[in-house]
Amino acid sequence: MNQKIQKKIDQYKKLAKGKIADAVTVQKSRPQRIDGLSKVIRSQKDADNFMAELNSIIKRAR
Repeated sequence: MNQKIQKKIDQYKKLAKGKIADAVTVQKSRPQRIDGLSKVIRSQKDADNFMAELNSIIKRAR
């Protein structure tokens, strides 16, 4: 029998018996990156104000 299939069958058997830690490998995700902008902009109004200020800065820079 194909080794990959046999390995999956063994994993499912272990899950059924309650040995979840041995059967499943959990991949850790990267921690969520929190920046200052996400802390400041909490509503659509805040986002609109930020974009208006950013657009005015860009226009002045030209």
